[in-house]
Parts: sequence; C-alpha cells; structure tokens
Amino acid sequence: MGDTTIPAWFAGLPLFRPGGPQRVVIIDNQVLSYRLLDGRANPLFNFLFEDPSLVLQIGGQTMDETLHSVAVDDSGMEPDRRGRPRQVGPVTWRPGLPGPLNQAMWERQADLVMRGKLFLARAMPPPLRVAYDALWPVIEGATGRRVGAQDARVLADALVRRIPVFTLDQRLRDGFAAGRPNAALRAELARLGLDGFVDGLFVG
Repeated sequence: MGDTTIPAWFAGLPLFRPGGPQRVVIIDNQVLSYRLLDGRANPLFNFLFEDPSLVLQIGGQTMDETLHSVAVDDSGMEPDRRGRPRQVGPVTWRPGLPGPLNQAMWERQADLVMRGKLFLARAMPPPLRVAYDALWPVIEGATGRRVGAQDARVLADALVRRIPVFTLDQRLRDGFAAGRPNAALRAELARLGLDGFVDGLFVG
C-alpha cells in the first residue's frame, strides 16, 4: 500500500455491514475520475482507494455518469440577426469520454468491485425509494441552478441511506448550503427525520 493518511472523519462513518469491520462512504463521479482516469495518488486518495477498512459506495446516478458519460455534441442553437440565441435544431449528444478512457473507466471500476473496494448500490428498499423519490426534486427546487438534477439525486441517495458523501466539489457543497434555508427543503428533511443527519452530510 502506498503512503496513506487516515482522515479524522473516518471514525464517524457508519459501518458497511452491521457488526462488520469496514466503514462506508459515498463518493461522487469526480472522485472516481480523479483516481481511475487521472491517477491521483496523494495520501488521502491512497487511503480511499487502497485501505481495506473502507468501502466506497456509489449509487445508480453516479454509476450511470461514470459508465455512460455523455456530452453535448450540438446544442442546436444559432444566433439570430440580432445576435440572440435561438433553437434551430435538436440537442445532439456524443460519448463524454473518448473510447480508450471510457474503456479504462469500465475496467478499473470493475476491478474495484471485484476486490470488494467499491460497492454499486443500485437496489434500494421500498421505504428508502419512496423517501428518495420525494426528496431529490425538493433538493433541486431549493437549490435552483446551483445543484442540478443529477447531483440532487446523489445527495438524496446519501441522505436517505444516512451515509456521508466524500466530495471535492466545492460548488456542490456551496450550492446545497445555499438551499438549506429553503422552507420546503427544511420541512422535507424534518418529515423524513434527516434534519439531524444533514449537518454531517459532507466529509472530505
């Protein structure tokens, strides 16, 4: 194992399995890309991706982003005679990662799964699914453009599972913080019994 740093927040993470030795944290697409595609190998990332005492978890939204990345190929917009944008055609998409990088993401993510280091949490018990489906649109609505639908789903997944998120995306942190005072979001978090957990949603 390379040089590692055990962060102070590790001890506060929930157990991956009741009574088991491992703890679990949810990571976002950016963190996966930094390691699997960019090869980030500082002591913290070495701990995240190599230490057997920690399991990394991603939900369906992050899974789709990493394995089926897309980007806008043509926005379908053109300026009119006054220079104002107007929609003249459909939005078309292309793969977000070049072929070799997309293959590398699949292969390296699969290796983490086979080693038990990465857990793909696609399934969700029905009560959590009901809470998740109710919560993510409220997060998106409360945060406006600061947190889009994809990130709102990641946060809702973490909240209803009560597993903190490790992220280096300050925009996401700031966007959610800006939406926290929203009355509808506060009410929904309280209704779901998450108004205490939400304070520890982010680690890292």
